[in-house]
Amino acid sequence: MLTATYVLLTLSIEQKKERHFISRLLQYVQSIARRPQEIDPVFIESQLKQLTSFAEARHQRKVEACLMPAVHAAEPNCTPLINDLESLSQRGSAMLNAVYRCLRRAMRRSASQGKFLCKTVDLYCQNLLKRLDKEEQELLPLAQKVISSEEWFEIGSKFLEQDGDDAASRPELRPRQGAMGQGAVPAL
Repeated sequence: MLTATYVLLTLSIEQKKERHFISRLLQYVQSIARRPQEIDPVFIESQLKQLTSFAEARHQRKVEACLMPAVHAAEPNCTPLINDLESLSQRGSAMLNAVYRCLRRAMRRSASQGKFLCKTVDLYCQNLLKRLDKEEQELLPLAQKVISSEEWFEIGSKFLEQDGDDAASRPELRPRQGAMGQGAVPAL
């Protein structure tokens, strides 16, 4: 059960980070939507890239590739829940494509395009929040009930492997080499 706790804690921490990204972006677009001439599409683009690289990658690799198949294998009657989550993911991908199209148009500094961009970003973020809520309220509790200890161990191993791959590919997570020699102090 320790592995199940690790997996659930990992997902919970990542969901909190994702909610923070979403909250920050929503706060910006909701406040600036009233002043479309002041919209900074470059800032929105950088925030979107941060959010999507974290949120979408985490979701695809951990929830869709590891957790959902294990839950579905253990509980075949959860097909409607899995379908709902997949639908939210597909809708989110389509919305994200629309956001990037709006972003390109807003780069031309059109006020009407800026308002539309803010609305599209808002809809995308709301979809992400809905997906997170469904995961937290339905998928994770179901997973706790139906996944065996052996399956939790396999999922936990995949998570550790993915986290190790992430740390190796991100310079800010790699150990620093410094005056103290071969220290493993991560750069924060």
